[in-house]
Parts: sequence; structure tokens; C-alpha cells
Amino acid sequence: MIEVRWLFLPLFIAVLVGTASAVPLLPAEFSGTVTINGDPAPAGTVITARIGDCDCGSLTLATAGVFGGDALFDRRLIVSGGETDAGKTITFFVDGNAAGTTTYTPGTSASLTLAVTKGTTPGSSSGGGSPSGGSFMPATPVMAYTGSGSLQTDAAGAVQVETVITTTDGDASLSIAPGVRAEDRFGNPLTTVSVKSVPPADLPVPGEGETPVGRALQCEPAGATFDPAIEVSFTLTAEEWEHYEAGQFAVRLYNGVTDTWEPLATTVHPATRTITATVPHFTLIALFTVPAEVTLVSTTSPTEPAQTPGPEVSATTVQQTGLPLSWLTALVALAGVALLVHVRKG
Repeated sequence: MIEVRWLFLPLFIAVLVGTASAVPLLPAEFSGTVTINGDPAPAGTVITARIGDCDCGSLTLATAGVFGGDALFDRRLIVSGGETDAGKTITFFVDGNAAGTTTYTPGTSASLTLAVTKGTTPGSSSGGGSPSGGSFMPATPVMAYTGSGSLQTDAAGAVQVETVITTTDGDASLSIAPGVRAEDRFGNPLTTVSVKSVPPADLPVPGEGETPVGRALQCEPAGATFDPAIEVSFTLTAEEWEHYEAGQFAVRLYNGVTDTWEPLATTVHPATRTITATVPHFTLIALFTVPAEVTLVSTTSPTEPAQTPGPEVSATTVQQTGLPLSWLTALVALAGVALLVHVRKG
């Protein structure tokens, strides 16, 4: 009996090893928009994802023009590739028409813009050989991460896919556009990026009159460079916006060599309560409010002259001194008439 048990043990181990080696890669999921001839694709449109000759995911639109979303239970397009499919190209088809491509990166979530133009003549092709009469239009995926993420770069360090990395608090983010040359401090292509919030109390002392808004980022790896510069974005709550809007917002980059905060070109978007700036390299980045500059040009209508306290006081004085002068003139005139009558009687 003991010999029989030992006989089955190698078979059991072989089964376990075979099962483990067959574990598939994590899927990739996609959300986004889809149009046909420039119009939102109608509900019922089928999107299919294909790697090589194998279909690896499909979704039927429940709402015209959009699929997936940020909510937990939003239905996204799930793409499940095989063991050797990582890094291969996914081609997306909209009702059988090629609509775009992206790279299969297991375990990621991305946004797609799919578009297809169908020919007006059945069976004709307006896109240079795309199947089912549809023209090929490249997808524009966005790789979205929280806290940290990987960059898809070529041998020269040029980013291949737009990448957005948001803090775990969701109140700030980095956006790295395709074509940006991303390198670490040694000049090697950058492969990973991380961003985390830093409490204002932990920041170096700001300039006189400047106040940290409560948004500061530590971006790593330290010393990483970007050409052209990438975008950093801070989003304020309604309460913060109301509290700080009396001042001017400015994004600063900390220079550890000179121990100073250097200004960055800053853009304020009131409609979304966001402040953006471009960052050429990684270090501490913070959002400040600086004293508002009083300029009559920005607050006065161009068709009306600016009013100052001095002229207003002067005008009032002239108006008050003008009334006694008119009464004095009348009294002098009456006196002259009386004198003339008296002379004639005499």
C-alpha cells in the first residue's frame, strides 16, 4: 500500500506543475468612446479585440458612443491574451471594421478613442484595404495608474503611449504625452514613475507672502528629466477654491542646490478648479498662493477711465465751492440794479 501511494506522488506533482504553467496572464481592460462616420456608434454595436488571428475579448454597446467608465460596476472591454501575448498588438474592430490598435499590457486599465469610417458603397473600401469597408483610424489609448506606473518607451526613451499617474488621494496627477523623451538621471530610458502627496508641514520654507495650498508632490525617480516638459495638475475642492481665490495660484519647483522654490509657467482653469504647470524634471513640486497684484487694467472697462480716490475728492470740492459763487453773483447783480434806479430818481 505504501509503495502505491509513493507511485502516485510524482503524478500529483506533475499535475500541479502543469496547472501552474497554464495560469493565464492578467487581462487588460478598456473604456472609451466609439464613433462611426463621426457619429456616436449606436447601442448594440459590437467591439471586438483581436491579437494576431485570435479574438480575445468583445463587448456590445449598451449606450450609444461610449463603453466602460470609472465606476466600480461599469462594464469594460476585457481583453485576455495568452502566455506569450504580452507586448503584442491588439487590433479593435467595430462591427467588423478595423478601428484602432494598442499594445497588450496585462493588468492595466486604459482609455480608447475608437473611430471607423464606413464606405458609402456596399463592399467598397475607403481606408486602403481595411476589412468590411471601414477605414483604419489609430486608437489613442491612455495608460492610467494610481501612485506609480510603468512607461512604454522605445530605445531612445521616447514615450509610446500617453500615461497618467494620479496620487492615491486623487487630487493631483502627472500626464506624460507620447513622444516625450523620458530619462533617468543617468540618461537611461525611464521605465517607471511614481508620485505621492507631501504634507505642507514637511516642505522647505516658501518665499515671503507665499502660502502652500496643501498640494505638494514628491515625484520619483529623483532627477528624471522630460523633453519636452510634462504636465502636473492640481485639483482643489470647492471649499479650498473659495478660500484661496483671493490670491494668485503659482506652481513651484524646489531646487535643492540653491534651497529655493523656482516658479513654473502656471495655468488656472476656474471651470474645473484645476491648476496646471509644465515640469522639466522630477523633484518636489508644490502649489502656492501668492499675494494678488492690484492692476487697474484688469478690473476696469477699457471704455471707461479708471477712477481713483484723489479725483473723486477734488470733484466733490469743486461742486461744493461752486454753489456759494452763484449766489454771490446774483446779489451783486441786484445791488447794481438798485443803484441804477436810485441814480435815475435823483
